[in-house]
Amino acid sequence: MKYKLDEETALAIIFANTRRKPQNRKEDILTIAKCFDYLEGLYKSRKAVIEKVDLSNEMIRQFLTALKLPKEIQNMIAQRKIDSVDAVRNLATIDGKDKQIETAKLYANLQSNDARDINRIIKGGKISTKEAEKIINKAKPKGVHIFVMDFDDDTYKTIIKAASSRKIKPAELIKKIVTDWFDKIRKN
Repeated sequence: MKYKLDEETALAIIFANTRRKPQNRKEDILTIAKCFDYLEGLYKSRKAVIEKVDLSNEMIRQFLTALKLPKEIQNMIAQRKIDSVDAVRNLATIDGKDKQIETAKLYANLQSNDARDINRIIKGGKISTKEAEKIINKAKPKGVHIFVMDFDDDTYKTIIKAASSRKIKPAELIKKIVTDWFDKIRKN
């Protein structure tokens, strides 16, 4: 977190980021969740937080769900690769840390902002790479070609790190690598 939390800062972050559309939020879901958690500890009850911020228990609970997810997913949330409270809530319903992480990776690399496409992938979390590919291909617009690639954890971490250093999405990095490779083949 880039802030030293105190009551005033936590309240300011919550007020500035929960009363606007998600795409207009300045802070990531994890930061907002940490603010709710801080206030709950400070006020000693969720009810006091609800009264202070004038939000529903359900909304606060949904944000706090982010704190219960594995660290790897929390990192994706902090980097705004996952930036939907609905996606966070759905990920939390998946049984097993490995399935949650696998599904979160699929979600983070999905090039769609359509919640229906995302929820098709996240629902249940019991999908293989091949099943995810079928779902994505059904949801994609005509003329767009999507390939689903399965990487081991070390390769995936390398891709994430390289994409992050270039300030692009991992899928964009892979697309660039493949496109550059084909351009090189065509020239030979």
